[in-house]
Amino acid sequence: MPKRRDRPILSPVDHPRAFCCNGLLSAYPRSRRVLQLSNYLSNTRHSVWFWLAPGLILALAIPLSLLAQQDDTASTIASPIVKTLGAIDYVEIYTPSASLQPKQLIIFVHGTPGSYTAFSSYLNDPIMQEKFHMISVTRPGWRNNEDAKVPSLDEQAAALRPLLGMDRSGKGALLMGHSYGGPVIARTAMNYSELIAGLIFVATTGDPQLSAPRWYNRFAVVLPRFMLGASLKGANAEILPLRPQLEAMVPRWQDLTMPVLIVQGSKDRLVHPDNALFMHRMLVNSEVRFLNREGQGHFVLWEEATLIRDNLIELFVSSSAPSASFSAN
Repeated sequence: MPKRRDRPILSPVDHPRAFCCNGLLSAYPRSRRVLQLSNYLSNTRHSVWFWLAPGLILALAIPLSLLAQQDDTASTIASPIVKTLGAIDYVEIYTPSASLQPKQLIIFVHGTPGSYTAFSSYLNDPIMQEKFHMISVTRPGWRNNEDAKVPSLDEQAAALRPLLGMDRSGKGALLMGHSYGGPVIARTAMNYSELIAGLIFVATTGDPQLSAPRWYNRFAVVLPRFMLGASLKGANAEILPLRPQLEAMVPRWQDLTMPVLIVQGSKDRLVHPDNALFMHRMLVNSEVRFLNREGQGHFVLWEEATLIRDNLIELFVSSSAPSASFSAN
């Protein structure tokens, strides 16, 4: 017959959590009680983090996944020829007109993360090809995962400067930015206003008070790159220093005099919709058309591509530009 194995007697030394709350720990010397209580609290703290960590990671994943999706939403450009100019890559679409008159240049600037492919639907649009000379860029820092990020809006604007001189229409270039691309084109227009004929802001940020890093941006700082991914880690590097740059730009919005189209979805979870109201309010010397898209989110750039195309053609190509307007449809 096998021997009966007695259950081991619990020891306060080996099982402080079993004894600290029932008075048995008090039988030991003070120094030993403090040590066991410290171990208990440490174990409890680790247990709490064990259960909280998955929830925090899940909560972080939701907004950051939206950022990642904006880099994957665009369609593919048919056989693009990618060119390099300084710190940027770009693709260019130019179809000579029947009249041989040069077409006005429009430059597309993506958000963070992103690349020139963000504007593929516009580059592939036959109507856009008929009306414009188009260039879509991959901004400095985004040509590959190893590129050092360039969070300075001034440096981003300087990288776009050589492209502005490629307009041959004599009208000046148009700049269209999505998300983080909005502050980039705004700064470019402030620095090189004489070369720019118009601006198109789609789901972009502009108000410093609404552009402070959110909790998930700060939490993402401590996450390793292998966990967060190179694209989202890079996006965080651009977003964290954005607010003071927007504050410095506040007095310069009034210097912009070119026509502006603003498109914003009312259900945007990445860019607060009131950013559009801020820009509309600050552009006191510009002719502004504001399209507030009820129920749309951050992907309004693609979901409303036809509407955006038709409005920018009407605003910038028509011989007589319409008066400033507001649409809440």
